Amino acid sequence: MSAPILDLDYLNEISGGDPKYVYEVLTLFVETFPAGLTNLETLIRETDDYDAIHKQAHTLKSSAGIVRIRGMFDDLSRIDMLARNKSNKEEIVARLDNILFNFNKAIPFIQAERVKCRAADPGI
Repeated sequence: MSAPILDLDYLNEISGGDPKYVYEVLTLFVETFPAGLTNLETLIRETDDYDAIHKQAHTLKSSAGIVRIRGMFDDLSRIDMLARNKSNKEEIVARLDNILFNFNKAIPFIQAERVKCRAADPGI
């Protein structure tokens, strides 16, 4: 059995169960992560700028460690390492494709969690 597409255990732990905090983190994630992911995709598909790929993957890893989408942190870590070593563009592309697939699959679950947080705290 595979892991769930979205794992918010760590976010719930650091928030102490505060729905407003979870809502704010998820909102920040959906407002900023897609642009960073688009930038990473452009760098990978249209350039061989391994330094920029490494920096962008490294930046995205922080968010992926909090809002945990299946395999994303590991894929970003691997892209980060491969780009630092300036190697294996094919694996980098394959890992990017996996990230994009899982990210798009997770977005409805993230949005549903935001709705749930709003219902738990009408002050949001």
